[in-house]
Order: sequence, then C-alpha cells, then structure tokens
Amino acid sequence: MADDARKAFKDISLGATNKAYDIIADLDPEYSRHLTGLFVDGTFGREGALDRKTKELIMVGITCALNRPRGVRLHSERALKLGATPRQVLEAVEVSAIPGGMPGLWLGAETLDEILREQGMEFK
Repeated sequence: MADDARKAFKDISLGATNKAYDIIADLDPEYSRHLTGLFVDGTFGREGALDRKTKELIMVGITCALNRPRGVRLHSERALKLGATPRQVLEAVEVSAIPGGMPGLWLGAETLDEILREQGMEFK
C-alpha cells in the first residue's frame, strides 16, 4: 500500500519533489492511501472541467496568497512543466496579491525568477 501511494505521488509530481509524501507513506500507509485518493485521484490526476496546467496555476496563486514558499515553488515548477509560460505563472502570482497582499506577490515573483534562472529559461 505504501509503495502504491509513493508511486502515485511521484508520477503526479512531475519531478517536483516533496519528501513529506514518502514519510507519510512510511509512517501511516492507510492515511497515505486516503491522501492519494484526494490529491491524485480527486484533484490533479482527474480529468475534469479544468486541465492540469490550469489547476497548477490556481495553486500558484493560492500558495502565494497564503505565503507558502514550498507550495509556490512546487506548483510553479509543475505549471511550467505542463506548458504554462512564465508570463502565465507571473499572472497567477499577480492575481494572488488581491487576497494575499504584497508579501505573496514578492514571494511568487522571486520564486519564479529563481526557477527561470535555475532552468535557463527566459521570461516570455
């Protein structure tokens, strides 16, 4: 059960790592299975009205508004891997300033800049 959950999270993560899911899979396999159902099957792995790229952009905005650096990085990386342009990620960051204020905007802009530099990407 833990290995199935671990694989599901690895597949859906698109290379953006989050060790917490492995730790949860080891410590509480039953909870990990339920979490997989929500995170993988019910949200990011589900083909619904929104495509995965759009869901990741929404998460960029939410994590910026909540000032969650780890989430901003993970979801920005995933959005870019799914074909979002750097400008689209930046717009998700900019929208987050309405509910979250300027600190979220700063966090998102700085994180996007770091990712683009690390990956040798240009802002378009």
